[in-house]
Amino acid sequence: NRLSGPIPSELGSLSNLEWLDLSGNELSGSIPSELGNLTILELLYLSDNQLTGCVPAELRDVDYNDFSRLGLSFCDG
Repeated sequence: NRLSGPIPSELGSLSNLEWLDLSGNELSGSIPSELGNLTILELLYLSDNQLTGCVPAELRDVDYNDFSRLGLSFCDG
């Protein structure tokens, strides 16, 4: 998609979102904590971007993810 810039925090308000694949873009900055509001999210792919910081702890239970490819740890409080 060639998306660039930060991941919009507004995505956290899409309460019915089940799959979010933003991998393979040019996204930068941190993963917004608002994504932790996506309580029915089953799949989250974010690799192959230039993300920094940590993965919000609320996302730890997303069943299908590529967190190990991000090189980022979880934000633990």
